[in-house]
Amino acid sequence: MEIEKEIKSAMKEKRLIIGERSVVRGLKQNAIKSIICASNCPKDKYDDLKYYSRHVDVDVKKFKGNSRQLGEACAKPFNISVLGIKK
Repeated sequence: MEIEKEIKSAMKEKRLIIGERSVVRGLKQNAIKSIICASNCPKDKYDDLKYYSRHVDVDVKKFKGNSRQLGEACAKPFNISVLGIKK
């Protein structure tokens, strides 16, 4: 529930970054506050995000649902495995 509220508020403020490449780019620029991964996010992607997030001290949270449900939570008609929230 807490993650869904965070996603909803970030959507209203237009602070969502969707996709692994964009999130990693944002991490390198120190523009990301937190990362949310779907429960079925591939392990290699998840490990990469954990690695990069350690360097800039950003939390990586697991969404309870799969990528389809994460896409629905973001009101998008496609699956989302990784998203970031800007500072």
